[in-house]
Amino acid sequence: MSQERAAPASAVPLEELSSWPEELCRRELPSVLPRLLSMYQHSDNWIEHIQILKIIVEMFLPHMNHLTLEETFFSQALPKTVKLFDDMMYELTSQARGLSSHNLEIQTTLRNILQTMVQLLAALTGCVQHVCVTQESIILENIHSLPSSVLHVIKSTFVHCKDSESVYSGHLHLVSDLLQALFKEAYSLQKQLMELLDMVCMDPLVDENDDILNMVIVIHSLLDICSVISGMDHAFHANTWKFIIKQSLKHQSVIRSQLKHRDIITSLCEDILFSFHSCLQLAEQMTQSDAQDNADYRLFQKTLKLCRFFVNSLLHYTKEFLPLLSDSCSTLHQLYLQIHSKFPPSLYAARISKAQQEEIAGTFLVTLDPLISQLLTFQPFMQVVLDGKLELPCELQFPQCLLLIVIMDKLPSQPEDVQALWCTESRLSEATTRVSLFKAVFCSFEQCAGELSLPIHLQGVKSKGQVEVAVTLYQHICVHLCTFIASFHPSLFPELDVALLNAVLSANMITSLLAMDAWCFLSRYGTAELCAHHVTVVAHLIKSCPGECYQLTNLSILLRRLFFFMAPPQQNTLLSALLAVCNCASEALDIVQKTTIMEIGSQLWALLNTKLVTGQPYVQQTFSLLLPLLGFFVQTLDPHLISQVVTLQTSLLKLEPPDHVCLAVLDFVSSLGKFFIPQAFQDKILPSLSSIFASLLADRNWIVEQHTLEAFTQFAEGTNHEEIVPQCLRSEDTKNKVVSFLEKTGFVDETAAARVERVKQEKGIFREHLAKVAVEEAKWSSLQPYAKRPRQESPLEEEYRSALQAASGALEAVESLLQVSPAPDWLLLKMEMLQERIDELKRHVL
Repeated sequence: MSQERAAPASAVPLEELSSWPEELCRRELPSVLPRLLSMYQHSDNWIEHIQILKIIVEMFLPHMNHLTLEETFFSQALPKTVKLFDDMMYELTSQARGLSSHNLEIQTTLRNILQTMVQLLAALTGCVQHVCVTQESIILENIHSLPSSVLHVIKSTFVHCKDSESVYSGHLHLVSDLLQALFKEAYSLQKQLMELLDMVCMDPLVDENDDILNMVIVIHSLLDICSVISGMDHAFHANTWKFIIKQSLKHQSVIRSQLKHRDIITSLCEDILFSFHSCLQLAEQMTQSDAQDNADYRLFQKTLKLCRFFVNSLLHYTKEFLPLLSDSCSTLHQLYLQIHSKFPPSLYAARISKAQQEEIAGTFLVTLDPLISQLLTFQPFMQVVLDGKLELPCELQFPQCLLLIVIMDKLPSQPEDVQALWCTESRLSEATTRVSLFKAVFCSFEQCAGELSLPIHLQGVKSKGQVEVAVTLYQHICVHLCTFIASFHPSLFPELDVALLNAVLSANMITSLLAMDAWCFLSRYGTAELCAHHVTVVAHLIKSCPGECYQLTNLSILLRRLFFFMAPPQQNTLLSALLAVCNCASEALDIVQKTTIMEIGSQLWALLNTKLVTGQPYVQQTFSLLLPLLGFFVQTLDPHLISQVVTLQTSLLKLEPPDHVCLAVLDFVSSLGKFFIPQAFQDKILPSLSSIFASLLADRNWIVEQHTLEAFTQFAEGTNHEEIVPQCLRSEDTKNKVVSFLEKTGFVDETAAARVERVKQEKGIFREHLAKVAVEEAKWSSLQPYAKRPRQESPLEEEYRSALQAASGALEAVESLLQVSPAPDWLLLKMEMLQERIDELKRHVL
């Protein structure tokens, strides 16, 4: 011991220092460490550098005061260590171009450098381990040179390993063992560093100090490493991201304003897309391969889980830092669009099996849904999605449409103010406009022409007791739009009305049709008064249309569809208005308007039958208005329809309908005097006409009698079917009545007493009629709004069922015959003919 004291510590050779006992190292630390650090700073030999660094770390670091490590060692040694590593890396990269199996000198040089680098990483690992072992809680400022230096070396190592194929020019196998050792040492060093950083404590009450800046630098340095190792090691990559998210959330109270959130979100989204594309490539390879490769499938599942992990990490991050992510909304928007553009049913999707589609959707895509939920209340995200100047490439138009529908599905559960922000158009500046969600849906839908025409199919909505079926894009959007209309806040109806009207007036036919479907649902779902209001608005718009234009056609179609959703009294009102128009300006109506009116009349007529007319006063009113309306356009009516009308009238008169119904019948049959009945229909129509006139001419009500005489005269003077006239005059009394009317004879002077009696009778009749009207009004009027028309089954539906049952029975009979005897030669031919007829009927149905 006396000899050790006699010899100055500064003069002891390095080889001897490495064999000193622990107590001697502790005692001589103050004198030896400055000498070693000086040698370390001034040495030009890499091997000597590493030797000195190892001696300091292994022999003297355990005896240093952990509170002064930064001042006494890290700040003095680590900058030189980083420079040493960078010099070795530069030399390694420069010399690697000359590597070959024939050049042993370069091969030896490169392997020596790699071995030295492995030793340097091991020495740094020793530093990190020492800090972890000696301190329970770490203040970053006391060791701040260590993390930054270690992270620089780790990143440089991983970059070199990643680029090794190109760096070593096809001779990688000559150094691959040492490169693998270098990667493992860097991997181990990073794990140890993350353990150290996990022990760091930061004072949440301190807003600004070096610790905050150091932690931010550490997180972003790890972010850079993530971008390097993304394709090298899945587990390591995921663990690094897990650590970044964990530290960001752990220290968010002090570092949230310092973090570069956009960089973190961008890197995470890039890794999500990279992993997702890798997953799709594996799925596509398995689909194209005939044999199932278990190794490929395991890798597919592993990559799919990595995708899910990344999205969950994104969810955690956005949840905590959402107010600071305004400049990341475009990236998040693009992430959603890019993912769905590569996944079925997108036209640009990879070709993968149905099973793998379901696996990806169930494991990965479902995690995107809560992300949209988080962003739903964030106005910068609204602005990005609803940007009035948003221009997307073709492959992203369909995903944008899907996103809008997802948002629409989520909005009803949000407060009114959030719904209003999404559904109200806003001009934020001269250059920035946010369109309403309704307008965005229609505009996006219009851009999906390819998906609509193909058409693509999406997952349908499950109904009670029904199997889920795939639906077209049109059906998908229509159903979800109508669902939204039924559940959003009532204050948003003005915005909806504007969007629906603009879409109906669109030059794009399919967009206009979607808006009409949604409008019809709104009218059907809302009150009868709302439906009537819509009909009035559309009618005014039709009136204001300047001549022939596609907008007029679209509005006319909408009006015709809305009419059938109106309550019966309001349909009577509308028919009255149509009748008044025809009375005043029938010649001024153009062909589109006339066609629309006739289509409405024909469709209404198809819903009428004798039972309805006799049993429902409002149906009687509709019937009474519809007949004169049809009479205005009798020259353009289909003879089939005329035959149906007169047949129903004949049956109705046998049941003694009210007088106003009889008068309406007269209006129609009198107009038939101008119509030439085709030969094929004369046998059916003419006998019915004669029966109608004969019945009404015999009516005892003087008002009906007078109108019948006028109608019969008008018919008789105009008809080409003179043979029917005598058939209407079935009795002498009727003949005399008609002759007297024509000759203006048969009138007798009425005495005063007779006049009084007649007035009394008329008053009684009018009073009875008014009483009936009052009863009906009391029956139909209440505080409840009008009920809209119920859906009606076709009057011929029972006949269809009966006919199909008969056909089915005939086929069963043939089947029974085939079981007991051979089929005749002609049977197959007849069956083929039947099949052709069935195919033809199918075309009519479709």
